[in-house]
Amino acid sequence: MTQSISSMILARSLLSGCLLATAVAGCSNQQSDDGAMAPASVIAALEAAARGEAHPDDLHPDTVKSGKAMTPMQAAFDVQHYALTLKVLPESRSIQGSVAVRFDALESLDTVQLDLDPRLAIEGVTMGETSLNVRREEGSFMVSLPDRLAEGDSATIIVAYGGKPHVALAPPWFGGFVWSEVNGTPWFATAVQGDGCDLWWPCKDNFADKPDQGIDLAISAPKGVKVASVGVLRSVDEGDDGFDTWHWSSRHPYSGYAVAINGGPFELVEDEYEGINGSRYPIQFWALEENADKARALINSDVIPDLEFFERILGPYPWGDEKAGFVETPHLGMEHQTINGYGEQYRRGRYGYDWLLHHELAHEWFGNVMTHARPEDAWLHEGYGAYMQAVYSEETVGAMGYFDHMYGAYTNNEHCLPVANPEVEDAGEAFDNRDIYTKGSWMLHSLRRHIGEEAFWAGTRRLIYDTAEPWDLSYPIQSRYRSTEDFIDIMSDEAGEDVSWLVQTYLREAGMPELVTSRDNGQLSLSWNVPGDRDFPMPIDVSIDGEITVVDMSSGPQSLSLPDNARVIVDPESKILRTLPIIGDCSEQTEQQILDNIERFTRMAKDYGWQRD
Repeated sequence: MTQSISSMILARSLLSGCLLATAVAGCSNQQSDDGAMAPASVIAALEAAARGEAHPDDLHPDTVKSGKAMTPMQAAFDVQHYALTLKVLPESRSIQGSVAVRFDALESLDTVQLDLDPRLAIEGVTMGETSLNVRREEGSFMVSLPDRLAEGDSATIIVAYGGKPHVALAPPWFGGFVWSEVNGTPWFATAVQGDGCDLWWPCKDNFADKPDQGIDLAISAPKGVKVASVGVLRSVDEGDDGFDTWHWSSRHPYSGYAVAINGGPFELVEDEYEGINGSRYPIQFWALEENADKARALINSDVIPDLEFFERILGPYPWGDEKAGFVETPHLGMEHQTINGYGEQYRRGRYGYDWLLHHELAHEWFGNVMTHARPEDAWLHEGYGAYMQAVYSEETVGAMGYFDHMYGAYTNNEHCLPVANPEVEDAGEAFDNRDIYTKGSWMLHSLRRHIGEEAFWAGTRRLIYDTAEPWDLSYPIQSRYRSTEDFIDIMSDEAGEDVSWLVQTYLREAGMPELVTSRDNGQLSLSWNVPGDRDFPMPIDVSIDGEITVVDMSSGPQSLSLPDNARVIVDPESKILRTLPIIGDCSEQTEQQILDNIERFTRMAKDYGWQRD
């Protein structure tokens, strides 16, 4: 990826605002009731990032690469469990704690490599009573073990660390710790999807190594601050030092970015839902105390209907043995596993439901239980996550809702890079490409129209659960990794035909197929002009005076005879993703677009009370 293209994508992705998170959903206009300005440091950093320029708050270049290829040293061990003990000090915006990392040796090894932002200090590493030598290198650190481990051996090291973690620039897109307050009470959150877990705790920052046996967290925060996190709340220890400790535990595997802690003056609003597999599981919404009634209403109006929708179409909620969790955050939101961040401020969206809550909940299926195998497969999270809102809008308001979503997705395609791009080296680069949302959702739309409802949704369920009939699955439900190739194989099997030509054309090329048409002397001529000269035998619906003719394009260009003065509409139901004269190309980024988006983010900084100084 060239530097110029990379910088342009960075600018566009950062400043896509809500479009990046919900490319087919539409955005709320965050409005403040007062005239307060966002902090000058926030504005300066946003403006610099918008133009792809360096700024004082840049992350270390190694730390920003989340999900990059593992080194041989990292590939030599498999993390089994994390136990995080952390004290959060909002007054100084610092943290102090330790992480116990239990791992299995996959080969003989005497050194373990983990990741941590260099701005955080490592205060010591131990194995049992033995202090271990540590060497820091860029955004990683190497721990020398007291004895060589043989393949299959297990061990636990404890890393003590602390300092002032990176403060998020524009959460959740450019993340870190988010600091705010409500009536003098601290309100904080973590959001690190694009940058990784190593922004705030020592971890192996790679999607490909989830802790197989889960994670435990003991988070201490000032009295009056309630802490919401992943899994199940086991206990709360009331301290005599002005801090209480909240013990959360989960037995499930987690991507590092999907682990989050949130603290604030919360009120826990609870309900219960009976899932499609017959299990009952808790719904927990950790809302700001002043918004508890709004959260209660949102559970009834949106959470329960959303769960019914996803379970009916896809299958059981993946974490019903723990909770369906939500927490009000001082940022827009993020798909943290079992504790979805929610910052849409209880606004009803244009399609009659809360798009933010729906989008993040979709990621429990697309991202958390089914995770991309490589950064280039990130469209499996975001293409599906965005597309499910179009499908839901079809149910809530009809075809106009569905096609309004899809039109919005189309007009926000960029055509800069392929959706499934093998050249991306880390998750940040993958998520910088907005087309993983927009074009990814359009590929799903075209595939669904081509192979039909039954095959498409059966294939989707197999992608998630490895079965097209997951309705009776019991907990725990197995997590799995999936690739673009897995998607092609499963969908081809369900369709009874090879669909690689469709998927590869849309995902592996930056451009779109162009349908070349001409009408002359009573003939309609049709041909495909396809990026990369790929084979693309997509049949075409043609409406002639209201009658549909399906034109088989498998043998190349075709022509149809037309009655005199016939009204002709090609692809009348917009089944096919193709080049249309309603959007520009990658180069059409203007200074005005940058300025408009800077305004959007600075407004969000003001509305959420982001603090950096």
